[in-house]
Amino acid sequence: MNHHELFDAPFLALLERLHLLAKRLAGGAAAGQRRARRLGDGLEFADHRDYAPGDDIRFIDWPYYARMEKILLRLFHEHNDAEVTILLDCSASMAGEKFTYARRTAAALAYVAMGGLERVTIQPFADELASPLRTGRNRGQILHVLDYLAALAPAGQTHLDRCTTLLTARPELSGTVLLLGDLLDCSESLSDACLRLRQRCEPTVIHIYGAEDAEPTLRGQMLLRAAESEQEMSLDLTPELLASYRARWEEFRHGCEHAVLARGAIYVAAPTALPFEKLVLQTLRQAGVLN
Repeated sequence: MNHHELFDAPFLALLERLHLLAKRLAGGAAAGQRRARRLGDGLEFADHRDYAPGDDIRFIDWPYYARMEKILLRLFHEHNDAEVTILLDCSASMAGEKFTYARRTAAALAYVAMGGLERVTIQPFADELASPLRTGRNRGQILHVLDYLAALAPAGQTHLDRCTTLLTARPELSGTVLLLGDLLDCSESLSDACLRLRQRCEPTVIHIYGAEDAEPTLRGQMLLRAAESEQEMSLDLTPELLASYRARWEEFRHGCEHAVLARGAIYVAAPTALPFEKLVLQTLRQAGVLN
């Protein structure tokens, strides 16, 4: 598919508006840098702690000592080179509006991040990790990103555990990982995947789901086929069965959210009815890409 079919002129204009809005929200943060959660010797004051033998005396708060006669060490937020990895679910269950929404969101996330002079890697996954696209700190490369995303097609099963194991084995992995997917067929491995990512980077899980996932409109006797396993099941979709499904769906979504938060990662619900431009800014701010 040519990227013009997926990313039309109004979409490109929206990207530019998102970039300008993101610059205002960033509040003048240094280009290509973001404040890390750990403390270091950067320029932004964070806190004090008691001095201990062996500490660098350059960071002693001498004015405080002159007033209180107590030696404290000044701590600063550490700033690291920023890097954003977009881990994009390309399994068969993403087919349809979810995959369109996910690719548009990935394009917008990449454009805003590159506009902030951050390096971006787009990493598709399903059964295995596909060949990634790596960009420089230049939003002028967005057309390459759009062509790359437009060429992707959903297929195969979701193996989140295997793919995050392969991803975290890469020595260059750092910064922020934004995982975009419907989380179907991977709820059992989600907790371990988040823990694995958390040990190497700052993960955010963007849970993409469609209206039919949460509130199916099917009625009556149906032959249903699983998108990834292709198993078939004949069901009579009565009001009682659909009510039971809706309850199970809410359990599933809340279970995913709990698994992510329990591992110290960020969870963002992303129904396809949500304007993706709102999702992009919300996600980047929560993930710390926009200070």
